[in-house]
Parts: sequence; structure tokens; C-alpha cells
Amino acid sequence: MKRITIGAALLTSMFSFAQEKKDTIKSNDIEEVIVNGRYYQKYKLNEVSGSLRIQTPILELPQNVQSVSSQVLADQITLNMSEGIVRNVSGARKVEHWDNVYSNVFMRGASIATFMNGMNVSSTWGPINPDASIIDRIEFVKGPAGFMGSMGDPAGFYNVVTKKPTGKFANSVRFTTGSYNLFRGEADLDGVLVKDGVLDYRINLMGSSNNSWVENDKTSKIIVAPSITFRPTKTTVFTAQYNYQYLKFNQPGAYLMSNDGYASLNVHTNFNDPNFKKTEVKDQSLFLSLDQKLFKDWIWSTQYAYMDLNYDGGSWWGTFDPANKNVLNRTLSNWQAKGKNHIFQTYVRGKLNTGNIVHKIIAGFDYGDRKYNADFSSFAGGPFPIDIYNVNYGVDPTKLPSSDFYSLNTSAPFYNDQGVKYTSYYAQDQIEMFDNKLRLTLAGRYTSGKTYSAYPNLSPGTPIVPDTAGEFTPRVGVSYSINENFSAYGIYDKTFTPQSGNGINQTKITDPFRGQNIEFGLKKDWFGGRWNTTFAVYEIRRQNILVSGNANENNGVAFQVATGEQRARGFETDIKGEIIKGLNIIINYAYTDAKTIKDTDPTRIGIQSPGNAKNVQNTWVNYRFENGLMKGFGISAGYQYQGGRQSWFGVSATKDQSLPDYFDTNFGVSYTAKKFDVNFMLNNVLNKKLYSGYRGDGGEYAWIYNAPRNWRVSIGYKF
Repeated sequence: MKRITIGAALLTSMFSFAQEKKDTIKSNDIEEVIVNGRYYQKYKLNEVSGSLRIQTPILELPQNVQSVSSQVLADQITLNMSEGIVRNVSGARKVEHWDNVYSNVFMRGASIATFMNGMNVSSTWGPINPDASIIDRIEFVKGPAGFMGSMGDPAGFYNVVTKKPTGKFANSVRFTTGSYNLFRGEADLDGVLVKDGVLDYRINLMGSSNNSWVENDKTSKIIVAPSITFRPTKTTVFTAQYNYQYLKFNQPGAYLMSNDGYASLNVHTNFNDPNFKKTEVKDQSLFLSLDQKLFKDWIWSTQYAYMDLNYDGGSWWGTFDPANKNVLNRTLSNWQAKGKNHIFQTYVRGKLNTGNIVHKIIAGFDYGDRKYNADFSSFAGGPFPIDIYNVNYGVDPTKLPSSDFYSLNTSAPFYNDQGVKYTSYYAQDQIEMFDNKLRLTLAGRYTSGKTYSAYPNLSPGTPIVPDTAGEFTPRVGVSYSINENFSAYGIYDKTFTPQSGNGINQTKITDPFRGQNIEFGLKKDWFGGRWNTTFAVYEIRRQNILVSGNANENNGVAFQVATGEQRARGFETDIKGEIIKGLNIIINYAYTDAKTIKDTDPTRIGIQSPGNAKNVQNTWVNYRFENGLMKGFGISAGYQYQGGRQSWFGVSATKDQSLPDYFDTNFGVSYTAKKFDVNFMLNNVLNKKLYSGYRGDGGEYAWIYNAPRNWRVSIGYKF
């Protein structure tokens, strides 16, 4: 592992020439101006998006924030969040579950939240996998980020920034095909309705259909995403975005199970039956934003998001026959669900001077109300047995549930009602001293929130009692510019999540889960800002985790205590940008030591945190010829290595949850002309059996394969 890391670092030091041209962004204005050359690929972004509120360039920000541009996604022919976007960020990794539906991303020892356009849209089994056709960039914010929110895990979050009108006529179409009958068409129509920036529009359309490397699995998807930007005055900007996604698939995730070990079955095996109910998902979201320039250097911003998510489907699961270890008895369940989010933000940002000191101030209010209701009732018929080594498809349709079974029944025993609701007030002052050589960030947020999740019909007459908490969370950061291209930073930030449990003597535990992060880092731009390096070292504490108490101290009755603790320590390094003209690279490495350090059960002390990988190293190289006979041709290559992997199954699992190392490889060739481009990509070049999974308490192995060797071709035209 050390050789890989050292080799990646030496690669970057071999190059010492680059053109000196920087992106320019008017960070204190409403609009954004980007300067692009014909061959300049946007691998390195200098500023965070406006949806993260802050006015500070990434180089000067006292936090590790890594942005992935849409150009990177295009070069890698990445179609959605589940397809390796995380390999462009140190330590981030996708952990399997229902990949057709949503992307479960882990970083710094825990699952991270999903934001969209600066608003937390996380939900159970959602949101739907963000599709590349509507993504402008993805920002990975590492550690707590009090300027965005203070409820959640201290590992961080990723923010999907969707495409908006640019104020220019820039239309494009794209067709992608590949292995497993992949057919995908996209259109991006970007233009002007009323000139001089008064009214602009953008429409993104996408339709796709593809089979899978497993049998009897097909996915269809449609996206319609119009947006407008209206500027009634030079100081007022209103933007409205509507996203509609329709998804239909045979199964949410192609789990396999065996008593004979991981990867003991053929990679094309599928336990789903073609007669089982298919699932349809309809996802609608509306984003409204208003930016009003108040006076010099001060802007008032307001955002509102409404999201409506509907699932109409079923799912299966299985347990092995006690009399035959090769026979899996499948059972069917309903999967009807609805999710609704209302999210509101309003804040002011600007700057003022006190003598030679500059204050960059943010102050605002956040509100969120996210609800999720589902019916997971089991079907009384069945089971539906299969021999895992000789799967025969075609379950008798007359033995399957009728259409009436698949409905959201609020009276069903396994009707689930859950949600999150919060209000929050925030203020931050970034104090710039000594001609902005030294920046001190002082901030605080007070959040009052409640969470609830219950099956009310399992305990009729028992009201749902939400977990509530109100906490003040401080944030202190320091950033110092060693020179104009080199900075050092430190940050202390906290977060919390309401929780409750049954304590000793029938008491109720109300102490919230708490997290904190202490982090130090170095950031440097090289050769006029063409490429950048970031190094960070951190320690995250997750405290007040509910663990089991000694039942003997409570007359034999089980109870909980809020004394558990996990600690994540590690370091990360990211190298990104254009090393020499035409050569863009992404190289990163993360070491993450995340484990339990406090628990009432001594056997759990030292267990690696669920979903963690101790070592993650990624490399991506893209070179485009700009002169001679090869002008316009490009070559790409990359790999991802994960070592010391742990399943997501939990620290209370009775079986070993370690997973073998993971090594994925990619290679591509491309050609770009003025208006036309074609890109060929070969994935899993070595054709390895790549998978992630877990070991159940019954001793069974469960896993999901990644695709074997496969190819894609993407053809685009701009007009």
C-alpha cells in the first residue's frame, strides 16, 4: 500500500510546467463567470458552489472540501451516483444495498448525508440515485459543517449541485450504449428567452434502458428537468427548477446468499423471479431560490425545496432450509412508500470592515420537515424455494400476491411512520486579518429537532413519541496563507442527532447522539492554480451511542445506557487538476482507523466501525493530444483499491464482518473535435469478481456483485 501511495505522489512531482490561467469567479456577486479554453477540462474547481453559502475560495477554507465536476463524470462515462463517482474523492466509498434506488456513501467511518443544492434531502431508501444528466458538480464536505447544518453524523455529506441556466445558447445531445443492452439518450438545451440576462432557460432530458449482468433484471429510467432564471432587476435573481424522475426495475439490489462463502456463485446468478412484482418509482422535486443584492457586498438569499417520492413495488428476502443448505426459501413483502420533504432556508451574507480587519458574515434560519411512510407487510403465502446452484425461474403466478396486496395500508401491522423535523439559527464571522494572511472563523448554531420512527400498529393505542433535542454547536476554524498559493488550516466543529431509549427502572433516555471533529490540513495550488494538493489529518468522536446495560441490575429486564463511543482517526490526501497542458489527473489516498472504544460489552471494544475501509487509494489519468496527427485524441486509465474493508452489518453482529481487498481497473480512449466527441470506456479490465456484502448471524454469506468486464461508448454533439 505504501508503494502505491509513494508512486502516486512521485508522479505529480515529475511535472513542472503548466500554463498560468485561473478560473475567475465573482464570489461577491450574484452571477458567476467562468473562463474556459477549448482543451481546458474542469477537473479542479477553485470555489465552492453558491449553495454552500460561504464566500471563501477552497484554498482558504478551513475545511476539506472536494468537488467533482461534470467534466470528470463525462470522461469516466459515469451515469449515476452508484457508479464510482466516489473514486474521485479520498476515503469516500459506496457501500452496497439497493443500488438501483439510492447510493449509500461512507466516509470517515460512517454513512454520510445527501444534500441537493445545499439542502439536506436524506431519507429512508432515498433520495433516488442522482443522475449524471442533471449534475453540474458534486461537493464532498468532510467532517461536520456547521455553516450548513448541525444535525447528523460528523463524517460529513455530499452536495449535488444540479444544472441551471448559464445565460448562453449551449445545446448538446448525447447517446450512450454498451454492455447488457445499454441504450441511453440525453439532451441538454440551454438558452435565452429574453436577452440581456432577463430570462434564461435550461431543459435536461434523459431516457435509458439497460439489462444487467444478472439474469432477469432490467431497468428503465426517464428524467425531465426544466429550469428558468429570471432577473427582473440587476440586483434580483429568481431561479426555479423542477426535476421529474421515473424508474422501473425488476429488483432493487441483486443480493446472492450462500453457506459456502463469498463469491461462491456464478456472477450471472439471480435469485429474483421474472414473475415477482416489478417496482416503479416516481420522484418529483421543486427547487425555488431568490437572491437579492441588498447593497455593496451584501446579499439576501432564500431557498425552498419540495420533494415527493413514491414507490410502488415489492421485495423478496430468504432464509436457508434447515434440512438442505443449498435451498433458499424466499418470502415476499410489500414495498409501498411515500416520502415528502419541505425544506426552507433564508440567510444574509456579506462583509464589513473594522479598521484593517475584514469580517465575512453569514446569518440565517433553516427549517426542515422530512416524512416517510411505508408498508412492508409480508405475504402470507409461500415460501418460494430455489436451489441456489440450480436456479429454475417461473414461479406459478396463481400463488403470488394479488394486485390488492400491493397498497399502502395505514392499518397494516408493518406500516412504518417516520420523519425528521427541525428549526435552526446560525451565525458565522470569518475574520480576515493582516491583508487576509490569517482567517479566524467563529460560528455557532442552535438547532431544535425531533426524529421519530415507529410501527404504530404493532402497539395499538401507544402514541408515537418523537426523540427531541435542542443543542448549541460551536464552530472554530483557523486558516493561514503561507503564501498566495499555500495555506494551513485547523477546525473544530460539532454535531448531534436526537435519540431515545429505554433506560434502567423504566426511565427514558433523552441524551442525543453527539459528534465532534478536530482537523488540521494543508492546501496548495501549483503552477498558477492548474492543479491542487490537499492533506488533512483528523479525529472524529461519536459519543452517547446507545449500548446494552446489565440486565441483572434491572431485575433481568433489558435496558440501554448512552455511554457507547466510536473514534475515527485518519489522514487523507488529494491531488487534482491539469499537471501539464492536456494531462489531467485525480490521485487520492485515505487511511481511516474507525472503531469502537467504549461499550458495556468488552468483546466489542476495538471492532472496526460498520462500512469502513482502512485503506482507499484511487488514481485516474486523462491525457488529450493537442497537436499533430493525434490532435483531439485522448487516453484514460484508472483504478480503485480498497483494503481492510468491513461490512455495514453492525458492531453487534456475531460473525466476522471483514471483507477481502477490492481492486477495480478502467481504461478508455476518446476523440474530441469542436462540436463532436466520442468516448470508449472499458470497466473492470481485469474481469475480477468484485463484490461487497456481509455475514448474517446464522452464518450465511450475502453479497452483491459489481459488473464483470464491460464496455461503454458515449457520443456527443454540441450545437
